[in-house]
Amino acid sequence: MEKMEQIQLENVTFNVPEVLSCISKYQEHVRDIVNSNYVDFLSISNHDMLDDLKSLETDIKELIASTSQLTVDKSNVAWNDLRNYQRDLEEGIRGYKIARKLLSIHDLFESLNLSGNGYEKTAHILTKIKTMLDELDDPVLEELHFFQGLILRHETEYDKLLNDLDVTFNKLVQLQQRSFQNTKSVTIRIHKDENLLYQVVVTQLKTQHNFESVCQFLLENVFAPVIVKPVSLICDEKSNEQSVLIQLSYQLSVGEDLRPGYKTVLSNVMQIFYNLSNMNIVVSDDECLFKVLARQMKKRLCSLLMEQCLDRDIPDTIEGMKESSMVKDVCEFNTFLKTTNFVDGENDDLLEEYANSIETVHQKKLCDNVLDTAVQIMKHESHEMVLIEDHEYQFVGSTSARLSSCMVTRTVVDLKKFLDKVLAEAFANGGAADRFIQTIATILERYMVDVPMANEKLLFKIPQQSALFRNDCTYLNYWLQKNDDKLKDHSSFATISEALKACGEDIFQHQLNTQRTQMMQALNGFKLSIHLVELGTDQQRAVRQCVRQFELLKNVWQTVLPESVYKQSLSGLVDQFLREIMKRIQNLEDITTAIGNGLVLLIDIIIETLPNLFKEPSEIHQLVKQWTKLLQLRQILCGSLVEITELWAEGKGPLTMCFSAEEIKHMVRALFQNTKQRQACIASIV
Repeated sequence: MEKMEQIQLENVTFNVPEVLSCISKYQEHVRDIVNSNYVDFLSISNHDMLDDLKSLETDIKELIASTSQLTVDKSNVAWNDLRNYQRDLEEGIRGYKIARKLLSIHDLFESLNLSGNGYEKTAHILTKIKTMLDELDDPVLEELHFFQGLILRHETEYDKLLNDLDVTFNKLVQLQQRSFQNTKSVTIRIHKDENLLYQVVVTQLKTQHNFESVCQFLLENVFAPVIVKPVSLICDEKSNEQSVLIQLSYQLSVGEDLRPGYKTVLSNVMQIFYNLSNMNIVVSDDECLFKVLARQMKKRLCSLLMEQCLDRDIPDTIEGMKESSMVKDVCEFNTFLKTTNFVDGENDDLLEEYANSIETVHQKKLCDNVLDTAVQIMKHESHEMVLIEDHEYQFVGSTSARLSSCMVTRTVVDLKKFLDKVLAEAFANGGAADRFIQTIATILERYMVDVPMANEKLLFKIPQQSALFRNDCTYLNYWLQKNDDKLKDHSSFATISEALKACGEDIFQHQLNTQRTQMMQALNGFKLSIHLVELGTDQQRAVRQCVRQFELLKNVWQTVLPESVYKQSLSGLVDQFLREIMKRIQNLEDITTAIGNGLVLLIDIIIETLPNLFKEPSEIHQLVKQWTKLLQLRQILCGSLVEITELWAEGKGPLTMCFSAEEIKHMVRALFQNTKQRQACIASIV
């Protein structure tokens, strides 16, 4: 195509036809190009066409520049024609640009098939095509049928590239796993074709390839089993010049006791990473394949390592922690991951932070272990009783009060010894002292809940067990008081001390209430009425049953409870018993000689047996408030009017200690017939 000669026009009247002829000429030329080559977008092999289009673009620019230099009368008809043809020229230019863009895209497609194109260059060409397809500088492009075909062709070529990359990568990095009935075998083979692997990985990264499938395979089939199971691991990068081999096999089901220690796990993981580094293509100073993998799997890998391995292996004993090198080992492993560029910028300090927390976790595990041990001690169903001598404890608040020995369970003795050990450890390990002491508080709180729940039936039904539990709680409370100087900074122990006393007392008081109920039920047989001619077996049985109940309590309580507690508890029951017996006797309106004699016999049984409930029988006078009254009631039942009068002694005799004047008068009326002597006796009782 020849260049248009420069037009020098001085008068538009004589030169307009030539201008219009030039416009028409190039307009037709552009139409010919579009019509002949782009209506159906046939294959064009003449690459000189682009050069011709560039020449045409130059000619059009020169034509526009020339017409702009014309001086015309804008009212002239020729001017209007010129403007119309200029619009035609603009349309021609628009068509030219579309044609040029389509031809450029087509030429790029054709270049994809050139030999020697690598994955990177192919990706680069497809990126350029995508950019041109996305730049819709003319809205008519979207309406062209063949333009949609170009978009579809790009998608096809791009998918083909991605598929080729996947196939090639899978050939270079072979990830295989086979499951059998009880075992699983995993094989990773990395071919040493570094140049090809570089091209593939670099192109995959540029195409934003998702390596999740690789990460998932490594996590599920390699790292997870290595962390939780004993594995047979073979890593070989020297015997074969063509490839590197990583092979492991393991049982599908493994007992918890066979899980590998953390040192073995870290060693295996490091060995695997060392051999996997053969596929760690370095793209730039800031990017490599390991970094890409780390961004997708490092947090999951670290979490798996910490939760399934390291947490379990943190020592739960002080001796174990002193001998452990876990903190150092984890820090060195974290440094190894950074050295191999397995970093993601977010979780790179996760393991180091974990290493710094190992001491805290150790303390927690240690205290959890302490608590578990204490709970196991509490659960021991020990029926063995241990004598606690009076110099070993103080069950009363006053230091001047006389101390006494008592019985506690072997379980609480073992628990007390364990608490001594824990407290000693707390002060030997200052850093963990607060946590140890808090654990002691938790142990005592658990004791007040767990032991009553586990032994509910025994504590509420068997008197000896309730007495032992009361002593056990008091014994633990004594331990708190003894160590008050070591625990005084922890205010919770004051509350625990009160709660321990209340817990033991509540259980024992419940037992006392049960005994009172049983006694009152037995006394239902002790019925006295005016219709009764003489006492029968029911009244005797009721009294003897109560006496027997007291003797049984003596057998199970006297050597178990502290002496003061025993005296107070049993004397209270006896006192209520006597009060109930005497109340029923005193309520009688008429007491025959037969009934009176029968009552005396029953009282004699009581007087004979009940003092023996105490080590010093004579103490019953001080311990049982109703005892003196019972003795005086017997005197009244056996005495004559004269004797009763003398015992009253005008309000100055011994009967005045326990009886009122009205009570004595009532008894006289019930025992004696209405005679002058009875009237005289009653008259003297004032």
